[in-house]
Amino acid sequence: MKIIDKGKIPTPDHDKNFRSNTFPCIEILPSGRWLAAFKAAEIKGDCAFQHAVMTWSDDEGKTWITPYEPVKLPDINGTPGLSRIMYFLSLGGSRVLMLANWMDASDMSLPYYNPDQENLKDTRIFTSISEDEGETWSSPQLMNIPGITDPVPLTGAPFRLGNGIIVCQFEINKSENDTSPWVHRSAMVFSDDDGKTWNDPVVVTEVPDMYYWDQRPVILQDGRTIVDFFWTLDGKKQEYINIHGRESTDGGKTWGELWDTGIYGQPGPSVDLGDGRLVTISIDRTVHPVITVRISYDRGRTFDEPLVVFEKNNLNRQDSRQISMNDAWDEMAAFSVGHPALEKINDNELLAYYYAGDHTDETSIEFVRIQIRET
Repeated sequence: MKIIDKGKIPTPDHDKNFRSNTFPCIEILPSGRWLAAFKAAEIKGDCAFQHAVMTWSDDEGKTWITPYEPVKLPDINGTPGLSRIMYFLSLGGSRVLMLANWMDASDMSLPYYNPDQENLKDTRIFTSISEDEGETWSSPQLMNIPGITDPVPLTGAPFRLGNGIIVCQFEINKSENDTSPWVHRSAMVFSDDDGKTWNDPVVVTEVPDMYYWDQRPVILQDGRTIVDFFWTLDGKKQEYINIHGRESTDGGKTWGELWDTGIYGQPGPSVDLGDGRLVTISIDRTVHPVITVRISYDRGRTFDEPLVVFEKNNLNRQDSRQISMNDAWDEMAAFSVGHPALEKINDNELLAYYYAGDHTDETSIEFVRIQIRET
């Protein structure tokens, strides 16, 4: 593998609400359009105004339209909210599904995460459909997840199984009035009608005092095997440990045992090349932020030598291996590099993308084009 191009998504000059640009998603549509979304705000942490915006490029990242907020998420039972994160899935042709996280915005002086009770502000998921490659969108609809009323922050883009069923991935956090001990859960829910309704939620991880954060599932070519990677914090030992993996062979309904990948850091979404090779991406912040891409021939158990796609020696360490769960939340808010992901461009090229900057509150969405093999 080798890097053949680099780029950055431009944002409006001198607009304070585009100083901190984080949590990107890029979906490549059948036409070749690169549809992108990210969270834009004045600062990375809690602030009075933040919004999920989108943009697109029709020339493979050379130029982009000015980012904008495509939909306004409605109130829920009279409570105002804002769009915090947004993800896309191509449904074929010019149709696109959007999932957006709604966050309670009734009192923006309150933190998103409350360390005293280990709970989140109310966080829901809305869906919307575009029939014209993202240029216009249907009225957002609140997702009903049977049996789940706690906050549900999205962990990544939806994906489609071989049988056409769409999978939405998320975490389940504690509600504001819940005083019970928090057991972190990563989960999925399924739709067989292109996102109109969602049913049969499945809990992927639920282990007391273990935090399998930021699940990063990838569907393999057979259309039913899902390999899921997790950023892993041991709450008892109060330390980050290696990325762990888990596999489902029935489209996410049941899951095998967790395994240690041997790689330290935070994973991003992977790409299955369809020939027995799985390409993964991850970030290690223990010395300074380094983003690497690796190839696995055994679905994430072992890996080839990594390709470094981002490294800045002038940045300090941004990851404390020994850390409590509450301190980890504070540390996350200070990251200036993160959320790496992979997207397949064609049979011989991948797109790696992430947010990066020299300062916590001054970050851009950057991308790297990777050639898989020599031509």
